[in-house]
Amino acid sequence: MKKRLLVLGLMLVFLCAACAPGAGKDGPAEGEAEVWFLAQKNGDTGSALAQEYRSLPEEDRIEALLILLFAGPEDPELTSPFPQGTLLKSWRLEGETAMVDLSEAYGGLSGADLTLADGCIVLTLCQLPEVKRVYLTVEGRPRPFRDQLLSAADFLLKNGEEQGEEESGHT
Repeated sequence: MKKRLLVLGLMLVFLCAACAPGAGKDGPAEGEAEVWFLAQKNGDTGSALAQEYRSLPEEDRIEALLILLFAGPEDPELTSPFPQGTLLKSWRLEGETAMVDLSEAYGGLSGADLTLADGCIVLTLCQLPEVKRVYLTVEGRPRPFRDQLLSAADFLLKNGEEQGEEESGHT
C-alpha cells in the first residue's frame, strides 16, 4: 500500500514538469544533453522540474552528467535540488543500470524533496542510450522505504504522459 501511495505521489509531483525554461527548445543540439533541475516558482509554468542543455564530452558521459548535476544549473530560473555537501561517491554501469552512490548529505532528503532530487538524477541519466535504469544508494547502503531501481518511465512529465513510456524500471 505504501509503495502504491509513493508511486501515486511521484506521478502527481511530475505531472507538469516539462513546461519550463529550456522546454521550448526543440531539444539538445549536437554534443549537448539535458540536465534536470528544479524550476523556481514563477507562477507562469507551474512546473516542478525543467531541463537545461549543456555540452557533454563524448567519453565518460555518465560521470560528466553527474558532475553537471551536482555543480548546479547555469539558468537563473532553475535551482539545484541537492543539499549542500552532496557528492558523488562512485558510479558504475551494470548492464543498462547506472549504479550511483551518493554522500550522506543526500540521505538527509525526504518526502517530495527526495522525489524531486531522484527525478533530476534519473531523467538526466536515462536520456543516454546505455542507461535504462538508475539504482541510487547513500554511502553504499540502500535507502529505506524507497524504490531503489528507477527509470524515466517512473516519472510523469506533461499531459499525463510518462517519460520513456516504452521503458520501465520495474522488475
